[in-house]
Amino acid sequence: MNKTQRLIHLMMAVNERMQFTVKEMADEFGVSDRTMHRDLQELSELGMPLYTEFGPHGGYRLLKKRMLPPILFSEQEAVAMFFAFQSLQYYGALPFEAESTSALHKFYHYLPTDVRTKIDALKDRVSFWTPYRTQSSPFLQQLLEASIEGHPLLMSYASKEGIKQRTIQPIGIYASHGFWYLPSYCFLKEGFLLFRADRIISLEPAHSSQPSKDFRNYTIPDWLLAGAAYEGQPQPKLNLRVRLTPNGIRAYERSNGFNGALTLDKDGSGMLVADMLPDNLAYFSSYFLSLGADAIVEEPFEMVDWIREQIRAMQQAYEV
Repeated sequence: MNKTQRLIHLMMAVNERMQFTVKEMADEFGVSDRTMHRDLQELSELGMPLYTEFGPHGGYRLLKKRMLPPILFSEQEAVAMFFAFQSLQYYGALPFEAESTSALHKFYHYLPTDVRTKIDALKDRVSFWTPYRTQSSPFLQQLLEASIEGHPLLMSYASKEGIKQRTIQPIGIYASHGFWYLPSYCFLKEGFLLFRADRIISLEPAHSSQPSKDFRNYTIPDWLLAGAAYEGQPQPKLNLRVRLTPNGIRAYERSNGFNGALTLDKDGSGMLVADMLPDNLAYFSSYFLSLGADAIVEEPFEMVDWIREQIRAMQQAYEV
């Protein structure tokens, strides 16, 4: 094994063990202690965060921030990776935004000159446009980490009724039309609610006495599909049937939130049939109301009644 190969394998071994002695690594790689000291020094100079501990039980320890070994990309893979990040450029906030920007700069800097030139030319020809939003979402990383680790959060939230304090446990986060949303279990309402990340005023870990929910088998795709099971109990579902005009079909395809069956007629209109969780009733009622006469809801009846009430209220507001 040459030196370059040894350094790559050593990087992977250090990442896996986190704590070790020089002798342990020297024996494993079949080199002298002096050679292993030099190799570890080179890894440290490359940016691997190694910490030396002295004493009878000392050795090396890798700090929490790990370094990944080198990965080889083809030219097309490199371009694809760059544009995967570019697709998010119009979002005002991203989780791990600083780290993403740093990674992109590193990735771009070490590309061959001709590949960089190709990417520069493509940037002027391809755009993943998303409506620009001025509202900031500074808590995306904390929300994402809490959803992964299953930790409840205490948040101050600007709702339509004013600023409210809620204890929630997010399932995850997703982006739509420039906004970030977090479907979460609300311990006050004892059910799932949909929140917008840019409306969170403050966020902190909930009290240690707050019990958490087990969402390991309940994910963002489950919530969006509206047919998930939580804690082994099937969630009640509502049947959704919406008649869409051709304009309604186009609007729905631009911003749909269901994985339902869309049947098209010869004239370009169609029928949307899907299952929906009751917790999502208010959100999608507002969505279909926003489509006006291009979306006629036939079921569920709760949605039909709510839309009728909103139309009557609008009529009264405009009466002279």
